[in-house]
Amino acid sequence: MSTALVVGGSAATGRAIIEELNNRGYAITVFNRGTRNDGLSRDLEFVRGDPHFADSVRDTLAGRSWDLAVVTYGRTAVVAEELRGRVGQLVTVSGMPVVRGHPGLPLTEDDPVVSADEAPQSLRGIAPKIAATEQAVLRGSVAGHYLGTVVRYPYVYGPYSVVPMEWHVIKRCLDRRARWVLRDGGLALTGRCASVNAAALIGAVVDHPAAAAGAIYHAADQRQLCDREWIEAIAALMGYEFEYVDIPPAIAPLGWSSAPLAGEDPFSLAESDISLGRIRHHLPSAEKARSELAYREKVDPAAWIEKTVEFLLAHPPASDGTASSLSPLDFDYAAEDELLAWWDRILATSPVVGRAVARGHAYEHPKLTERTEARQ
Repeated sequence: MSTALVVGGSAATGRAIIEELNNRGYAITVFNRGTRNDGLSRDLEFVRGDPHFADSVRDTLAGRSWDLAVVTYGRTAVVAEELRGRVGQLVTVSGMPVVRGHPGLPLTEDDPVVSADEAPQSLRGIAPKIAATEQAVLRGSVAGHYLGTVVRYPYVYGPYSVVPMEWHVIKRCLDRRARWVLRDGGLALTGRCASVNAAALIGAVVDHPAAAAGAIYHAADQRQLCDREWIEAIAALMGYEFEYVDIPPAIAPLGWSSAPLAGEDPFSLAESDISLGRIRHHLPSAEKARSELAYREKVDPAAWIEKTVEFLLAHPPASDGTASSLSPLDFDYAAEDELLAWWDRILATSPVVGRAVARGHAYEHPKLTERTEARQ
């Protein structure tokens, strides 16, 4: 029986990756700190340690080898170094914030990585290190230490997600918030991927070790929603509708609690973008994996959003800033209401200027009578 080491394994994609490997007949060892393993199969082997530190990795994995290792958590460079010559295939998970945004869509695996100044504001220190780790893994593959592949995740959603962004919407529905402040009409496109689709991509890499060796692949749902569509989809599952109020970033500053989802801005936008009120698209494509690895999605995003909502309603995440990434400032209703009241007053004084524009199509469209007269 083939053997696999999964580093992490307890969050959204880790659980789905374990299922992918189970379906392929692997005997699986899970290496993590053991704090979130509830619900995982008892048939798995668990080894407890902290994959962030070299001594813990060394002590926990000492003297062992596996056919495959999938590293979804911890300090990847440390784990990859320790596994040199001890795994046949190494698949590591990275993230889309390392890719430099640019005009036009989509982001591909050939796009350059960010510098510290170009990285999202909250990731300036770590994004260049993640990019360097990707290259270290690929160099290890070229050197023959393993067949190494990097898979970059965008925002991954599903049960057990570490960052349950859907709760921004669900909680506002439960709290009966009537209005939602949008910036730039909610038209921004940022990549998302259902957790089982991300795991299916890992499975495709596992199935094609030689073809995937030395390569980077992007995980992303084929069907993507802009921010407003995403909010509307979640609210509809709750049987709820918001009144959307489009307030520009010049009035509702990016990263400020007067608008929903502002707490996510520093994780997707560079400091220069935030200071200028500039929202960028950051949309990856998984076309390379579809073409080279025959990757296919397992679920439609709409169905997995519904499953995510059901899970979060049954397991509400804390929003007190201690147990999750969400804090009270993510739900600063007083600031939102103050901004909306001011905006209403401003709109009441706005002038009506210009005239309605009406324009027909540009092609000639002769009538039958005209055609008859021309023949005569």
